[in-house]
Amino acid sequence: MEYFKPKTRSYSVYLSLLAVLTALTTVATIIIAIPFPTSTGYLNFGDVLVMLSGLLLGPIGGFLAGGIGSAMGDVALGYIHFAPITLVVKGCEGLIVGLLSIRVRTSKTLTLYDVAGLILSSLIMLLGYFVAEVFLFGYAAALAELLTLNWIQVTVGSIITALIGPTTRGFLQQFLYTPENEILEDGRSAEFDAVPEQTT
Repeated sequence: MEYFKPKTRSYSVYLSLLAVLTALTTVATIIIAIPFPTSTGYLNFGDVLVMLSGLLLGPIGGFLAGGIGSAMGDVALGYIHFAPITLVVKGCEGLIVGLLSIRVRTSKTLTLYDVAGLILSSLIMLLGYFVAEVFLFGYAAALAELLTLNWIQVTVGSIITALIGPTTRGFLQQFLYTPENEILEDGRSAEFDAVPEQTT
């Protein structure tokens, strides 16, 4: 389940990041919530953390932090009917970012894989909510929210993630994780398993 190879021999660092990013996704979802009356949806900026979670944690972590964190935001704001939809749609959004960015997980700069992940995940989010809202509220309401709210969310989310994501990824690689070329064949970190030479 890990995205990087942890310096420790456990998933403690990864799980800690997963918990923190899940909580931050919830906070980012509820801190600015502008209702949209025709579909009972709302404008929020949780997509920043959804995409960032995928970029930093990989596909599984992106799905969990993005989906659970966003769904918890829906519940906290009283949009309980949206929570199952959000769990799937935002989870897939984080998943797609993670699936592509994992190919360049040691890069400290924005790459084409990162950009492709942000674009595809944005399309997944827009399409997912549009289809769900067509069934719930009708075509007109779903189209109105798509054109007035959802595209703003994913655009802002993509831009901010592109700006801060690679730098954050580089920080994690340098200070919290061991790069792949420093991992021994059995998965252990050379930093922790090196045996000092014995002197006679």
